[in-house]
Amino acid sequence: MSYTVEHHLFGPTSYRKARPASVSSSGFHSQRRRLTYSQPSSVDSLETFNGDMTRRNEKEILQTLNDRFAGYIDKVRNLEMHNRNLEAEAAALRQSQAGRASVGEHYERELGDLKGLLQQLTGEKARAALEHDHLEEDIQHLRVRLEDEARNRDELEAAARAMKKYAEECRLARMELDKKLRSLEEEAVFLKKNHEEEVAELLDQIHGAQVSFDMRDTLKADVTGALREIRAQLDGHASKSSTHAEEWFKVRMDRLSEAARSNQDAIRGSQDEIADYRRQLQSRTIELETLRGTKDSLERQRMESEDRHHDELNSLQLDNELKSTKWEMASQLKEYQELLNVKMALDIEIAAYRKLLEGEENRFVSGGGPYSYLESRISSHLKVKGEEISDTVIVEEQTDETQKDLNFACLMQLLLMVNCTVSLF
Repeated sequence: MSYTVEHHLFGPTSYRKARPASVSSSGFHSQRRRLTYSQPSSVDSLETFNGDMTRRNEKEILQTLNDRFAGYIDKVRNLEMHNRNLEAEAAALRQSQAGRASVGEHYERELGDLKGLLQQLTGEKARAALEHDHLEEDIQHLRVRLEDEARNRDELEAAARAMKKYAEECRLARMELDKKLRSLEEEAVFLKKNHEEEVAELLDQIHGAQVSFDMRDTLKADVTGALREIRAQLDGHASKSSTHAEEWFKVRMDRLSEAARSNQDAIRGSQDEIADYRRQLQSRTIELETLRGTKDSLERQRMESEDRHHDELNSLQLDNELKSTKWEMASQLKEYQELLNVKMALDIEIAAYRKLLEGEENRFVSGGGPYSYLESRISSHLKVKGEEISDTVIVEEQTDETQKDLNFACLMQLLLMVNCTVSLF
């Protein structure tokens, strides 16, 4: 705060106060006062009024008061600079928000939208949690089913291996029976050939014996008859042996053929069963692949649900950060209000010191004696009180204007933070 004092040599107690010279850019009305003093009547009266007070003590007191006054002025200048910065920020915010609707209504509307968004996110979170539980149940059911299908597949594979082993055993048995059949056929052919050779040899022997008997004595006709009987017996025995061998061969062949047919039927049944098992295995494999695909899709859905849950947690954290930022802003506003109160107190104290200095200067200049000194002190004290009251009113008006500006700046900052939060969502 700056003051200009103009000394005029008028009457001993007359002075006048000038109107406020200017309004500072910070919003606080600084007053420039012009004081006029009257010329004392004589130097002797001034020396008589001072009494035993020396000029040195007066200078030291004035120096101390000036130092304190300079400190207060520095504090006030710092506060005015801070106030100018705040006014610049408020002006920038006003320019950026020009053309918009009422800040309070816009803030309430944005706050309502955020509350609706929060409720929507809460509902989506509950639905996602319910869907997550259902998916967990489905995954558990599919896991149990997958284990059952894997166990059935293992059983089918074991049965298929057993059937393959049984088919291999049947094939080996058939090969062994084929070998036996071929050996029996070869044995039958060999026996038949041997029998035919024996019969032919016997017939040759009989024929040779018959020719030798014909060349002998015809008297031996009885021997010929006996030979005929022997030949007939041999023929009957040979035919009987041949018939018996053929019957035995036929029975043996029928048994072997029946065994071969039964083995072939068993092999065909085993092959059909193996083919059936293979079809079942293929169907189970396809179903298993389908279940795996379903499991993968459910896993993806679960991961998406977890991602949505993390996003919701992040949004809630942002809400908490927004609330904490609001509390910090409120605390900063409170601190600023306290600083304004301190500034008001300093302004009042500065005004009081200023009035005291003016009174002392008037007293030193006028030098009107004890009576005039008391009269001037009383009148100056009354005027100081009146000016303090007027300065207090002015400071209160300035504080109200500054508080309005601060409230507007606070609302604009809150609106910017809400917009940032909405953009983050």
